[in-house]
Amino acid sequence: MIRNRFRPLTRRQFLIGAGAAMAGAALGCGRSGTPTPTSGVTPGAVIPITPAAPPDLAANTVLLGGHVLTIDAANTVAEAVAVRDGLIQAVGTNADADAWVGEATQVIQLGGRTLTPGLIDAHNHFQVVGLMNSYYTPFLPPDVVTTDDLQAALAEAVAQTPEGEWIKGYFFIIQDVGLPTRHDLDPVSPNHPVFIIQQGGHYGSANSLALEIAGITADTPDPTGGVIGREDNGTPDGIFYNHRAMDLVRLHIPRYTQDDVRLNIQTSQTLFSALGVTSFQDNNVRGTDTVSTYMDAGRQGDMTMRGAVYYTLEWPADVERALNEMDHYADAFMRFAGFKFLLDGQMTMAYCHEPHNGHRWDIPTWDPDGFKEAVRLLHDTGLQICVHCVGDAAIDLTLDAFELAMNANPRSDPRHRLEHAVITTPQSTQRIRDLGVVVSTQPQFIRLGGDGYADLLGEERARRAIVTREWMDAGIPVALGSDAPSTPWYSPLATLIGAVTRATFSGAVHEPDQAMTPYEALRAHTLVGAYAAHEEDVKGSIEPGKMADLIAWSIDPTHSTVQELWNSTIDLTMIDGQVVHQSGDLSLVPRRAGNL
Repeated sequence: MIRNRFRPLTRRQFLIGAGAAMAGAALGCGRSGTPTPTSGVTPGAVIPITPAAPPDLAANTVLLGGHVLTIDAANTVAEAVAVRDGLIQAVGTNADADAWVGEATQVIQLGGRTLTPGLIDAHNHFQVVGLMNSYYTPFLPPDVVTTDDLQAALAEAVAQTPEGEWIKGYFFIIQDVGLPTRHDLDPVSPNHPVFIIQQGGHYGSANSLALEIAGITADTPDPTGGVIGREDNGTPDGIFYNHRAMDLVRLHIPRYTQDDVRLNIQTSQTLFSALGVTSFQDNNVRGTDTVSTYMDAGRQGDMTMRGAVYYTLEWPADVERALNEMDHYADAFMRFAGFKFLLDGQMTMAYCHEPHNGHRWDIPTWDPDGFKEAVRLLHDTGLQICVHCVGDAAIDLTLDAFELAMNANPRSDPRHRLEHAVITTPQSTQRIRDLGVVVSTQPQFIRLGGDGYADLLGEERARRAIVTREWMDAGIPVALGSDAPSTPWYSPLATLIGAVTRATFSGAVHEPDQAMTPYEALRAHTLVGAYAAHEEDVKGSIEPGKMADLIAWSIDPTHSTVQELWNSTIDLTMIDGQVVHQSGDLSLVPRRAGNL
């Protein structure tokens, strides 16, 4: 099995990102079209304002004295923004601000900070981020990196858990064995069923008691699209590959409650908004009940961030649920956006046209004909379809399914999506463009696996890992996301740094010609993220009439070194015209116009 080279990390680096390993690389050497810093405002300076707007025309809030990267079609750079009733009212210069400010207007002095649209995480598992800190026990670096570490941590969890109760956990990397077997878990957990998942989410390890409870023996067949790991004599070794196999065990584990889901949604909003994320797209929501809980959060006014949710179809029976049980709810903060398939797993289970050196290369998680039929039925609902595709055969099967559905019902601009798209053939690029498909990808995968791509895939295929430059040059919309918590790094700083540097764990750079410029990465994390969910008309850029979802950076993210970006802060996050996070020198804002 291919293993990544591992560099010990602090807990903060592990959970948020590992920018220090890439420190010193320049971010400011962008291609033509990247705006250059133009603001002459001294940081901390206060710009005098003379309120001139009548009450019926005055903005609720004015932000001025900034370096405003609007991310509009012309790459406009401005200095000030007016907000009224949750929408952007005007964009212009500091001199324009007098005409927007009334006696009751709140004025935020940016002091030279860079203002951008709020970041849109186009692929994450929002409530599961909270779940990983509540439902699951973490076995993570730097504390757990070897089998001995895992056994010590598991023994501690066993000591704190009543006998017979399940221990549910997750790990990132176990250097000496890759994926632990039942033999690694049994010595310290003879009286507790144990099931721990690799953080990527597509591998799971069970101990012998868990196998016994689940009734999994040498006679248990592999489910379609999944693999039960086995010893030479056919006895299950405790490892399960892909969700359908993992579900054979998970079916017997007490599930989290919807009260847990509500709490996870709440805590994740606080976490992500502090990092500058104002919208998320949860691309893997399992269970109609969890979809309903998301929609209820919108109905009940519990959302301070904006969310788009995609229901995951794992089994053929889920198609019927998707067609008949989904609440197509939508408001300004929460929306049921469509459907999600997983057509393969992680890299060692990538569904490819030719063999690779992982565990299996030749099985999709869905029967191809059944998958195509399901895509056709869901296409007819008028909503989007997202498909998890890692290998090139998974990509091509997905494109075949999209094309068949679109030919059968040629509705306007379905804008279906490829999620991840790690390995593609050169021929698929034109098909992606011609079908109007969005690529939603995660540069963190290069950091996670780039050092092992050549060993796993061979040199030629490895060069085609996440070909963002090729896609963009072909005119394909490329959106960026964190894939949190499937990747350890939920911070958008890690996403942006990864897109620009394409750095691996070892510090190597994987195919630098495929890198995005800093400005392109920012656009992919804002306006293209909005486009990926049919929302570009209402968010993703700073333009009059769009949602007032804005963030203020301590630095210009498009003209900084990696170290400067990694050490930067989001000093203000505004969603719907309301400040939901503020820090640093902006801790005293907003201020009323009359108190300037």
